[in-house]
Amino acid sequence: MSLRQRIPFQAPDDDDNNGQPQVLDETEQEELIENLRKENSQTSARTIVMLHGVLGFSSLLQLTYLLKPSNSSPLFEFFPPTSTTSLESIPAPTSFSLLALLLHANLLLHLHPTFLHNAFPPIPLSYSTSYALACVAPTLALFLGRAWQTTLWSSFPALVIGLVHSVHSTLKEGDQALAELEALKYRAAGP
Repeated sequence: MSLRQRIPFQAPDDDDNNGQPQVLDETEQEELIENLRKENSQTSARTIVMLHGVLGFSSLLQLTYLLKPSNSSPLFEFFPPTSTTSLESIPAPTSFSLLALLLHANLLLHLHPTFLHNAFPPIPLSYSTSYALACVAPTLALFLGRAWQTTLWSSFPALVIGLVHSVHSTLKEGDQALAELEALKYRAAGP
């Protein structure tokens, strides 16, 4: 029986400068930053379209709920209640659905801040204010001991705000990183 020596895999080294950082001239720096800017712009555009889809679908669900004759949670259709589950809705469910639609419109203003600038009161509302308003209905459902389906349904606007806030913050970080990269440009002395 012979023993073989194990040789671990090593990725090929693309660095032709023997460990030294590559120096880019002004043109190469500008091309690199411009390529990164284009890529960031395309990714941001796709992401905003995806967020529009989420907001549109959530708004459609809220409108459907508003037009429904019953005020019970739509989640009862997918998760039927047990015999001991209360089918009661939260107080003023129509008002909370209208609030959810207004919060969705507010999120659109966050994604497109040029729609309204220099408005009073400040529009769009801050994310923290939006969270606070969106959490009123689920908190009420919890305190009143409503079914989990009702509590979850009333939590959807807060979940949508969380998603949009998270993704929008990531997009802003990408823009800031490009601005910081632009500030790091240097002059490379020629040979």
